[in-house]
Amino acid sequence: MKFTAKCFLILFLLTIFTGCCGCKNQKDIEDSSYILAMGFEKNGDQYLVRYSYADFDNEKSNSGTKIPSKSITFLADSFADANKKWEKYQMKNLNFGHLKVIIFGNGVKDPKIIKELLRHPQIAKSVFVLKTDKSISDVFSKEKNLSISFGEYVAKSIENSEEITSPKNYTLGRIMY
Repeated sequence: MKFTAKCFLILFLLTIFTGCCGCKNQKDIEDSSYILAMGFEKNGDQYLVRYSYADFDNEKSNSGTKIPSKSITFLADSFADANKKWEKYQMKNLNFGHLKVIIFGNGVKDPKIIKELLRHPQIAKSVFVLKTDKSISDVFSKEKNLSISFGEYVAKSIENSEEITSPKNYTLGRIMY
């Protein structure tokens, strides 16, 4: 009898302990904004930083494979500064785990921003990094007409392009080496 009471007490305490402490770091999907594409453009001493994020409010598919996106642009001193401005704009946490592409506007890949991106723990080295002579506003203007996210659209375009023989050469991990 004493053995079962002790086992029951231990199981009860373990249940309470894991129930109270094990789930504190869990977050709902609604608590995060999933960044799927980003744009950077030098503007004097600052940067226009564009976040393209999953727009779950306009999702038309229950399969989860065709999530549209929407964007917002901040004028910031750095990538870290843009992230702080995001926190003031929206209470949702930034999540870069699904980032597909980073685009530098006006033809300049900024080394300062690239170093910040490389140091960020959520940004994968396999993210595509591109530059264009167009402004990021022009590039991201296609986003509103897409049924999938802008990041997914650009990534698929790169992977399926006949002109790009080695897409891996356009990734964040490769452009610095």
